[in-house]
Amino acid sequence: MDALSTESDPAKPEVSLSPREQECLHWTSLGKSSADIGTILSLSPRTVDSYLEKACAKFRVRTRIEAVAVAVRQGIIDPG
Repeated sequence: MDALSTESDPAKPEVSLSPREQECLHWTSLGKSSADIGTILSLSPRTVDSYLEKACAKFRVRTRIEAVAVAVRQGIIDPG
């Protein structure tokens, strides 16, 4: 298998994020707070936190910033 193979890497299992989890990670990547994201998506800040916590759990990371980094690396979100 070459370095550019598209097959799954066991160190990076594929995860399935909900559209809301993806949206919350996207806005987090742009520097938005939970309150800001809640206003943008018409959600409470606690609901935003819940989506971000679920994304962190799926990626097996501790912080929302780590989750953003994994999502960008895996092409799930585009930070630009």
